[in-house]
This record gives sequence, C-alpha cells and structure tokens, in this order.
Amino acid sequence: MSKPWILLCPSSRGIGHALTRHLLRTTTLPILATTRARDPEETKAALLKDLFPNPQPQQSSPPTDSSSAAAAANATGPGVAHSSKISDSSSSDIYPYPSPPEFSSNSSGTTSADSSSSSSSSSSPTPSSAAAAASRLHLFPLDVLHEDSIHSCAQRASALFPPDTHHLHLAFALPGILHPEKSAQQVDYDLALDTYKVNCLGPLMLMKHFGSFLPRQRTEMDPPKGLPKHATWINMSARVGSVSDNKSGGWYSYRSSKAAVNSLTKSFDYQLLSRSGGKAICVGYHPGTVKTDLSRGFWESSVKSGRKFWEKPEEAVERMAGVVAALEEEQRGRIWDWKGEEILP
Repeated sequence: MSKPWILLCPSSRGIGHALTRHLLRTTTLPILATTRARDPEETKAALLKDLFPNPQPQQSSPPTDSSSAAAAANATGPGVAHSSKISDSSSSDIYPYPSPPEFSSNSSGTTSADSSSSSSSSSSPTPSSAAAAASRLHLFPLDVLHEDSIHSCAQRASALFPPDTHHLHLAFALPGILHPEKSAQQVDYDLALDTYKVNCLGPLMLMKHFGSFLPRQRTEMDPPKGLPKHATWINMSARVGSVSDNKSGGWYSYRSSKAAVNSLTKSFDYQLLSRSGGKAICVGYHPGTVKTDLSRGFWESSVKSGRKFWEKPEEAVERMAGVVAALEEEQRGRIWDWKGEEILP
C-alpha cells in the first residue's frame, strides 16, 4: 500500500505558514514544506513554536512503581525536551485531533518516512505531540524563481519519499506576489515580469517537478482520515483571476497572472485525468482576503467593502482545509472559493 505525504510551498509565513501548522496539528502525515530562508531550521522552529499551546495537564502524584516511572519518562521527557529547544526566531522569508504515528531516526539522525504510518486514533494531543510533529516536518530550501532550486528539492523529496512506495496525496502550490496597478500606464515592466515569474511560472514549475509524485491509476491507496480520498493538487487562485467576474478592471499584472493560474489548473487536471484517472485531481482555490503581508495595503478597504476578510490566517486555512477535504472527483479542474462555491473562468 502506497504511503501518502503532503507538500506545501512556501510555508515561511502568511497562508502557507498557517496551513503548515494546521496540517501538523490535524493530520498524521509527513509534510515536506519549503522556504526561501537561508536557514531552513529557523523556519522549522517558527512553524513548531507553540504548536500545541494547551497540553494535557500532568499527573501531580508520583508513579507508584518503577515501570510507571519509566512510562511517565517516555511520555513526557522527549516531547518536553525537544520542544524546549525551539527558538523564538521567525523566518525572514517573504509568506478531537488524531495522535501522531511513531517515527524512527536513521544513523544520520534524520527521520525516515518509511517508518511512518498513516493510521491514527482520536486521542487528544499529548506533550510528546510536539516531538512527533517535528519528526514529521521536513523543511527544504526552494525558490520558485530558480528552477534548479525546485529540481534539487524534488530530488530530495524522491529520496525521502521513494515513488515506488509513497505518493503525494496533498499539494499546495501557494507562491504569490502583488503589485497593484490602477491603469496600464502604471505597469512597471520588471515588477510585472516578477509577478508572472512567481505567480504563473512558480506553480507551473512545481507541477513539472513534483507532479510525478502524485499517484498513478495503478497506485494502491488507503485514503487518510480527514483528507480527500483522491490525491489533490491545489493552486492558489484569486477571484480577480476570473475574466467573467472582472467588474472594475485594474490590477493588470496580478489579475492576468491569476487568470493564467486558472488556465494552468485546467490543463494540469486534464494531464492527471489521463495519467491518474480518479486517483488525482487538480483544483484552484480562492481563500478570500486574508490578513497577511500580501494584502497589507488593502486591510482597511476590505473591511469597509463588506467582502470576506479573514482577520486570522488560522481561520482562513481551517476553512481551506475543510473545502479541500470535501471535494469530490467531479469537481476537478475548476476554481473554488472559501464558501465551497465555484468561481467561473
């Protein structure tokens, strides 16, 4: 049976950061997350910091025998010791729960994905959950502006999750930048080019190098609890990428870049239909306006407009995960918003 894993790119801040933390708390799958930060461990520390802020209270009475003492040490010692090493530093980059499976370390000290299990129970998190989450989280450097960086990350993913025994079950392609223009005269060539490189070529290159990790028709899968029964590739779209919904103009580079993402989503889904049948789909997702650095210049206007505005990215990604988990195969190749409603091209 093929073992599932999750990809998030990028995960340093904003929606990607909040989504990575959400999936660490609510799934038991290994996660490959990416960052542009020079030190991936710095980003990993930020992702794991206070991941489980309200652990279960400890027993105040001492254990009555040596076996109980050993059990207590195993239950609390490793988790507390590991989490205490997590620093307060944050990345400088630009964006009842199941109990985690057991993980083992190889001789180099790195976690082997082969030792993970996709089975889970419905028990609440324990203090050792932080240590298990740290074992499941793999932080690799990746810059969507450089294809060699994407290729290198994909090679590391192949070593960590061999395709003959693993498959990519959930992939979030989230790169995005915004340079708003009110008129064509305001478009800066270099800034627009950067927008297209990040917003369009970024997801496309991720599809190129990571798409082969998605399951094929012959792949034997046991759907993880709480996730779609089929593998799902999610591209970050936006309502402004809809040509039919364009009622105000402006935002030339961003609008057109997201329209391109919608087109890429449809084309990639057709490729998956041929390659994977019903075992893998591709969709686009519009989260609404979320209070992140990308939307910083529009927080006040978003509130005044009456449009959906997520004050907390954590709430936005919880909704996002719920919409994605509920997707059926017949909804493939289309763009969906935070309400689970389709956005027409």
